Amino acid sequence: MKKSIIFIIVALLTLASCSTERRGLNQMRKLTYEVEAKGQYYDVEDWKAAYDDFRAIDDRMDVRKLTSEQASEYGELKGRLVSKFAKCSVQSVVNSVSNYIKQGTGIIKGVIDGLLK
Repeated sequence: MKKSIIFIIVALLTLASCSTERRGLNQMRKLTYEVEAKGQYYDVEDWKAAYDDFRAIDDRMDVRKLTSEQASEYGELKGRLVSKFAKCSVQSVVNSVSNYIKQGTGIIKGVIDGLLK
């Protein structure tokens, strides 16, 4: 009797962990598709929230519990998201630098105009 109870408990724990990994994979899929579809409209707070979601999903995942196909898909999804996060950061830096250059050009023009008057 004790052996069958222990077996049932082990089976339930195994199924629960598989379910957790599958749920994490589905969450990573959803997040990846959402960022790819709507990322161009994200502001800084949206990117931060997406990154926080990414970290939470990744921290919960145990890739060793996935099949090789699932692990491969999970790696691809992570790569696509990391790429989007990198582009977001680079683009925001480029935009910031561009804005400073535009402002700097205006300041220099204003100084020169002021000196010539």
